[in-house]
Amino acid sequence: MDISDLQVFKAVVDTGGISKAAEQLHRVPSNVTARIQKLEQALQQPLFLREKNRLKITPAGTRLLEHAERLIRLRQQAIDDLTNPEPGGVLRIGSMESTSAAHLPAILSAYHRDFAQVDIELRTGASGTLVDAVLDGELDIALAADPVLDERLALYPCFEEELLVVKPAALSHTRGVAALPSPLSIVTFNPGCSYRNRIQQWLDSGNRRPDRTVEIPSHHTMLACVLAGMGIAMLPRSVLALHPQFDELATETPGRKIGLATTQLVWRKDSTLPSIRAFRDTIERLRPASANPGLAIR
Repeated sequence: MDISDLQVFKAVVDTGGISKAAEQLHRVPSNVTARIQKLEQALQQPLFLREKNRLKITPAGTRLLEHAERLIRLRQQAIDDLTNPEPGGVLRIGSMESTSAAHLPAILSAYHRDFAQVDIELRTGASGTLVDAVLDGELDIALAADPVLDERLALYPCFEEELLVVKPAALSHTRGVAALPSPLSIVTFNPGCSYRNRIQQWLDSGNRRPDRTVEIPSHHTMLACVLAGMGIAMLPRSVLALHPQFDELATETPGRKIGLATTQLVWRKDSTLPSIRAFRDTIERLRPASANPGLAIR
């Protein structure tokens, strides 16, 4: 099995047929057919079902496609790294929504100014989900808090966020887990969110479990739910600073161990894209200029 066979296989999947793949690859259809048959013989199982002159990928073909895409991408990364030391191509970035709102605008602006030839793709999500996407090769880098310790990952500390427990104004007199009302609801992101894990750690310190968990996809909506009395939340001070309309909400610090969270830049050690190094260097260069009351620079 060589990389050209995998490229032919991927072209057949992408185009949906032998003839279209042959046209895309500037080959004759018989050559494409021979390459697919060679792969099927090597793997000893069919990659496509042939029904009424149409091809349908098999489960084995779907599994091979995942490996093929990764190998083709790694090959291209190697070529780019060895032949073009300048950042270019597509940089796929994952970010927690809080980082995307509070810190990414300045970073992306500076990065685009210096490396306009790099095309940025941005995805927001929970830290755990983003790190998994980096490991799976779906993202090149991610800005995440509390990433898993994995020997395949490189970590670069970027920001230290101060986290606050955010409560409805009616609970402004309460301090500590024991003083929270019952039943208790928390408003948070989906599982995999590092801040969700931290608010649960804070509640665990007082032997409390939420009676209800409300999952919200955005910080603005989350704050609105807290304002409406639907529950409590945990958010970075830097995010609260972006929403002065919620200044009547009560806040409480959960203690230094839980309340300080380092946002890490995460990428695979085997990924050597110049655009990744340039992104890391951009963050390093902006550190002194990006300090604000909600952000401590390491």
